[in-house]
Amino acid sequence: MRKGITTLALRRQSIFLIGFFLSLSLYAVWLDRVERNLYGVEPGVVVDGIDLTGKLPEEVEVILQELAIKHKVLPVNPMLDKETGEIIPEKNGYEVNIDATMESIFAAQPGQTAYLVKNVIKSKYTSEDLKSLTKQMGYFHTWFYGSGGRWQNIDLACKSCNNTIVWPGKVFSFNEVVGPRTPERGYAVAPIIGGRDFGGGVCQASTTVYNAALESGLPIMERYPHSRPVPYIAQGRDASVSYNAADMKFLNDRDHPIIVKAGLDRGKIYVYILGK
Repeated sequence: MRKGITTLALRRQSIFLIGFFLSLSLYAVWLDRVERNLYGVEPGVVVDGIDLTGKLPEEVEVILQELAIKHKVLPVNPMLDKETGEIIPEKNGYEVNIDATMESIFAAQPGQTAYLVKNVIKSKYTSEDLKSLTKQMGYFHTWFYGSGGRWQNIDLACKSCNNTIVWPGKVFSFNEVVGPRTPERGYAVAPIIGGRDFGGGVCQASTTVYNAALESGLPIMERYPHSRPVPYIAQGRDASVSYNAADMKFLNDRDHPIIVKAGLDRGKIYVYILGK
């Protein structure tokens, strides 16, 4: 008899506990609804296609932080057309103003669409900064010799270097600017020291850029001589390059951008650098 009473008591205790926790759960659900009705977003309010009905401020902030990453647009500095040298204007960037967007969302009426409030991020430099670069800081040229393939390679390298902007504090890397010397990019097989290879002759372009940088008084960050003298420049003034290996680099240590101009004209390979 005592065992039956104990079992019954345990059952009643279990039922009580279940009821108690169920009541707590229902109370929590009710409390959450009350909180969302009082402090949540109005029904039917949408931002960027997302229904925010009943969302609490901390939940909306998390959503907006994700949207801020999605919608951020970085500004673009002005550029130069590689062929014509014409200035391509800068473009502003944009970023989501989370605080202002939050205010807009919680001020919206039921069923309204709220919009992301965005701040403008201006580019560091403008077209005006490029228009003022008219002073020739340095100039150098070398004379062409060799095959048609060699001419083709030098021409391609010069076109890549032409109208290149080097911003203050930045480094001009010949290999980065010119890129790999491959047949897919138009480079031909031509003589190099010790044989023939795609891009033969490009070192004359890098040498001409190197000397123009020297004439401009710009610090040289990287430069390698050839293994033996080359016919187009005095010994000690050459700059050998090899993609993913030897590079030629100089630093723009001025407080303004500089522009590298390069090309071929009647057998002359020329490079000049413009600044203030």
